[in-house]
Amino acid sequence: MHKSGKEKTTGKPLSSFSWLRCYFVLLTRPDTVKSAYSFLYTVTKNYLGLQFLKKWGFLRIPVVNVQTSVDDKIPFTPYRVHTYLHFVNFWLEPLSMLMTRFGIKKSVPYCTKFLDLIKKVYAEAGRIYRFRLSTTDRPDYNDMKEFRNIHRWDPHLLCVPSLHIAIIVLCCFYFRNLFASDEFTQEERDQWNGELYEGTVRIAESVLYIKQHSVHCVPAALYMMTRITPDLFTSDDAVKLINDMFVPSDDMSAQDKKEVNDYIHYMYERLFLEGCQEADWTVPVKHWLLEYAHKTGQEAAW
Repeated sequence: MHKSGKEKTTGKPLSSFSWLRCYFVLLTRPDTVKSAYSFLYTVTKNYLGLQFLKKWGFLRIPVVNVQTSVDDKIPFTPYRVHTYLHFVNFWLEPLSMLMTRFGIKKSVPYCTKFLDLIKKVYAEAGRIYRFRLSTTDRPDYNDMKEFRNIHRWDPHLLCVPSLHIAIIVLCCFYFRNLFASDEFTQEERDQWNGELYEGTVRIAESVLYIKQHSVHCVPAALYMMTRITPDLFTSDDAVKLINDMFVPSDDMSAQDKKEVNDYIHYMYERLFLEGCQEADWTVPVKHWLLEYAHKTGQEAAW
């Protein structure tokens, strides 16, 4: 007997849906190809292009190292790289679920809207990157192929704000909003929202555990999202997410966890409060980058 889309999806974890299907559908269908390739262009322009043009000497944008002593409270934990690298599949899997649930044609508007929102995130983050690039003291660790690939393809110059953080937040809260519709049952909302939120927290932690980012990069991304997608992600959501980071971790002392979380809270609140006075969300982030470079004596290197 033929199963309906609802029967094929209800009760299944989002991680069980094929992310590969999304590549095939989004990059080949006439009704999705424009959004898909516009997204890829924006990613190339604001992520890969900026970093490699700087690395190859074609751009003269100053670089600020945003490392701080608080980062030392978080142990370098290589095995968490697998969580970190799940970042792309994390937002493709729920799109794949929608394709199974509603069929390709009905799911297209949800998919293209999400791609357009990710494109917005990259474009807005690019406004900071073109002002100042940023980096951290990334460990020279090559014992795992995952790290060798990261070091090969990521020049590590786009730290503030963290795109990893911004996009997993967008995924979690875009779908939370979508699941609130009558198309989904309360049981489905509870299951999938819980899965997405748990994944968001774990990936957010992973960017710090594998030393791809500093504690400065997380609140900058959260602040950006509260300003550019206020209908999806609020300051209350940001505060809760920060509170939930590192809660189950047994590789940090309670004091170190508190110090890390308190610092992220402090940085987020600083940016948010200053940003309330500005029409342009980027202003407090730019102010902080200049101030931090001055405080740490980095301006001379420019």
